[in-house]
Amino acid sequence: MTTAPENRGGANGGPQYNPANVNPFGGDGQSGKASGFKYGMNKTIDDQRKMGNAAVATTGGAATPAPQLPPVTPITAPSELRDQSVMDGASMGDGANSIPGLPTPSEPDNVEFDASIRGYSQVLQFVASQPSTSKETRSIISNLLRGSEI
Repeated sequence: MTTAPENRGGANGGPQYNPANVNPFGGDGQSGKASGFKYGMNKTIDDQRKMGNAAVATTGGAATPAPQLPPVTPITAPSELRDQSVMDGASMGDGANSIPGLPTPSEPDNVEFDASIRGYSQVLQFVASQPSTSKETRSIISNLLRGSEI
């Protein structure tokens, strides 16, 4: 009588063949002992591990509490800046209409930026002509080119 190949020895699907078989005590996932050391070293290594575990257990291990954040202001709460318009920084409305460092509509056009866009106009037109270019990208390129015209 012949034994079927699937019933012969070798890798039979036991836990030692599972790469996700993780032992919390280290080692190869089976014995809990360290492996790969010279003969007689496993006991020494295991004793050191146990002493380390005992030291960690005696430190208390109390987690530090997370810092407390200020309470969240509800969106319906009254403004803390009552004398400042909600339109401050926007390019429309009754606010100051300027954010430091950003150009405002009252400033002259940026000549260097426009010249640089004109220098890349052929490349930008090529990108916009590609079938894979999105409508949004085509629109942005069109606006850039229209805005840089003299």
